[in-house]
Amino acid sequence: MTEHPAVSAAVVRGGTAYVVPDPVRAPLPHRALGTALPDPLAWHEPVPGFPVAGINRTETEFLHREVWADNAYLRHGIALPDGAVVVDAGANIGMFSLFAAAHSPGATIIAVEPLPEAAAAVAANAALHGADVTVVAAAVGDRAGEAEFTFYPGNTVMSGRFADAAEDQAVLHAYLVTGDTGADLSGLVADRMAPVVRRVPVTTLSAVIGERTVDLLKLDVEKAEEEALAGIDDATWPRIRQIAVEVHDLDGRLRRTLDLLADKGFSTAHDQDPRLVDTPCHTVYGRRPDARPGNGVTWAPPPDLAAELGVDRVVFVRSLDEVPEEQAGSRTPAAAVLAEVWAGLFGPDAVHPDADFFALGGNSLTAVRLIAQVEDRLGEDVLAPDTVFTATRLADLTAALEDAVR
Repeated sequence: MTEHPAVSAAVVRGGTAYVVPDPVRAPLPHRALGTALPDPLAWHEPVPGFPVAGINRTETEFLHREVWADNAYLRHGIALPDGAVVVDAGANIGMFSLFAAAHSPGATIIAVEPLPEAAAAVAANAALHGADVTVVAAAVGDRAGEAEFTFYPGNTVMSGRFADAAEDQAVLHAYLVTGDTGADLSGLVADRMAPVVRRVPVTTLSAVIGERTVDLLKLDVEKAEEEALAGIDDATWPRIRQIAVEVHDLDGRLRRTLDLLADKGFSTAHDQDPRLVDTPCHTVYGRRPDARPGNGVTWAPPPDLAAELGVDRVVFVRSLDEVPEEQAGSRTPAAAVLAEVWAGLFGPDAVHPDADFFALGGNSLTAVRLIAQVEDRLGEDVLAPDTVFTATRLADLTAALEDAVR
């Protein structure tokens, strides 16, 4: 195993290879291990060998799928030229900023994000991946100032100036149950949508853009899109060549946004993620006829080191001293119940301490099934709804469950 060029040292425990990455052949994992992140940030790998600083694993996975796998923003002719100037408004942890940097060599990116935790993630991700990103720690609106901002720590992507807890819970519930209406998600949704209200600075898009010509404005600001667009003055509009904006179609907002962009000289289109058909969320695209053409650059993910090494999973560590010892001994009753439920969801071969819920293909609906089956055997509220998303390894989830039933 150590003959692989990306591996400096390694040991295998229960199908998991604990690998000390080579600083030259595996630079991203090596640098991530050497970078301390402030709470509540942690390094996640939405694809193997591609570390991203995020607030929680589920959102990091969601954002990667939306931006990279589904290519949510480069559709209907929207493209990135070399050296693009990109404004990523509503950047969250900066997933689209990383995408733009990877697809446009020499890109200059301005990431606008009001949540300090998410803004810190943008800066960490830009530094790790060598992207030219300037972080503006503010919300965008029709005028500069301050505003109340509702932060959902368990679901930061829906945080915003115009958040409504009941309405946002309904949207999240509709997203989660698409294709599987038999699951009871009320507890999970309520837990992940507990709001915290903060005061944040507000700026305008004209102030962010300044005198630049912008190749792409990406705008995802959770129901504040009309106010954000109103903060673009007449002198700035002609210097925005392309735009991709998430629109919440409330009271005719989709039609108004399409009309506004057409009036400003854009050809427009819009679509909706099939998983969001029961929500008001749409994406609107606008492109000027003289926008710079795309460069055709595509991004290849890093090689799947686990597959190359012939193991189920790879965990990067700074040294082999960090590798946990193999566990022996009989299971507690709670651990036995969880192992049985886990085997029913993922198969008996997946029952080992380092098995990871998300690496095995788990998602929100799988989490609901797991929690419901455990509670049916051990009693209600033995697992908080979000525990599966924070203790993702079977060993960690077992420890949390055993603490709860003591």
